[in-house]
Amino acid sequence: MKTRRMFVALLLVAILAVAACQPLPPSSTETTGPPAEPVTFRLAGLKGPTSMGLAALVTDATAGKESFNIDFDVVASPEEIVPKIVRGDCDLAAVPSNLAATLYNKTQGGIVVIAINTLGVLDIVERGDTIQSLDDLAGKKIYASGQGAVPEYVMKLLLERGGIDPDAGVQLEWMNEHSAIVAQLASEPGAIALLPQPFVTIAQNKIPDLRLAIDLNDDWSRLIQESGLVMGVLIARKAIVDDHPEAVDAFLQRYEESIVFTNEHPEETSILIENLDVFDAAIAKKAIPFCNIYFSSGEKMKQTLSGFLDLLFVMNPQTVGGALPPDEFYYGAK
Repeated sequence: MKTRRMFVALLLVAILAVAACQPLPPSSTETTGPPAEPVTFRLAGLKGPTSMGLAALVTDATAGKESFNIDFDVVASPEEIVPKIVRGDCDLAAVPSNLAATLYNKTQGGIVVIAINTLGVLDIVERGDTIQSLDDLAGKKIYASGQGAVPEYVMKLLLERGGIDPDAGVQLEWMNEHSAIVAQLASEPGAIALLPQPFVTIAQNKIPDLRLAIDLNDDWSRLIQESGLVMGVLIARKAIVDDHPEAVDAFLQRYEESIVFTNEHPEETSILIENLDVFDAAIAKKAIPFCNIYFSSGEKMKQTLSGFLDLLFVMNPQTVGGALPPDEFYYGAK
């Protein structure tokens, strides 16, 4: 009996030893090949507010702190971004809202809008203290730039909704560049102008008595409640969204956090903005609270942006590329 028990015990030890030498079957979480490389987003931005909210995100991604990589390129004008998108040389781009619609039409649905990043950045400034509301603009001469573009249509629509004839009730003096407006303001006491941020801040640094009289975003919210004043958005190539939806969603989550950080920590963000060659740190620090840097995506983005594009289309269809984009233009919306 003792010999039989010893034999059974030895047999069990042998079986366990053989089993221990066999490889474990792969679990459902194990990969059979090398880990996938992180997605690299080729991102283009403009020098100005539409890129300011990207600063913290781009900085972290460059330092390897994100689940994706970013190759960031800053350009001076929207015209430089257009060929990059059309040729497929960049995956994501921060652009004016109407340009996003134009690019959708130009690429025959090759891009989608994935987030709003900037609301109203247009201000009325003056060297004096006569302008307190839109009503005070009646009969005044206003220097402005952006004729035939969004600034003109925003200004005229606000005047019209405010009860002022935009053609006969004010004198809009259109100039080619913001710098020309600043020079005119410097030479003419009492002058009034339409300027976007951060150029308002730049002008105030040069002209000590220049006053921010009206933030047009406030008047837009009061007078035009059917849409937001959407100045900037982030677009993506449809191919990159289709191929890497999880990476795009991860990017959007971190983008929202980056925009919150920008608004809550303008001093820290301004240093990052200058490091990325987006704008001068001292100007950015002062301008951020007035730039309406903002995040919205999905259905809320669609409701806010589509209403704005509708208004532009009615005023001039060519501002949005001749046709309003369909539902497929709005990534993540129902």
